[in-house]
Amino acid sequence: MAIDYTFNQEQLDKFLAIPREAGIKGFKYTAAELWGLLRKVNFKTGHGALSGSWQLTKLGDFEYKVASDKTYALAVSTGTGVYGPVGQPYQIFPKTKKCLYFIWKGMKIFAKSVWIQGMKPNDYIGRSIEGTEKRMDEFVSRALRECGAK
Repeated sequence: MAIDYTFNQEQLDKFLAIPREAGIKGFKYTAAELWGLLRKVNFKTGHGALSGSWQLTKLGDFEYKVASDKTYALAVSTGTGVYGPVGQPYQIFPKTKKCLYFIWKGMKIFAKSVWIQGMKPNDYIGRSIEGTEKRMDEFVSRALRECGAK
């Protein structure tokens, strides 16, 4: 899953209005910030697989790809079942065994299938984008300083 995010024209003009070298650096800092914020995601029960799966790839001077190979990355952000875009519970089935097994309220449960309400959304992608946007002016200033421009 890759994040498809396009800067609005006002944000993009900040990078294009400065010397090219500084614009390239500032854009790189912005992409790295988004990647870093996505990797800082802290889930209560997770083991870090989603956080560690985000990869940053440079496609061009002003184009980067931030992607995860985890198929559930978007579902964590948007929610599933009654909490997600579909708004309805869904049924799960065992993949490798004859039945599902879990413990609920101290009871051992065996079932051929179970209806799931879903998972509440954790909009970590949106929060990461917002956090990155808040620092864009800082990245432009830093790039200008490093390039010796004013």
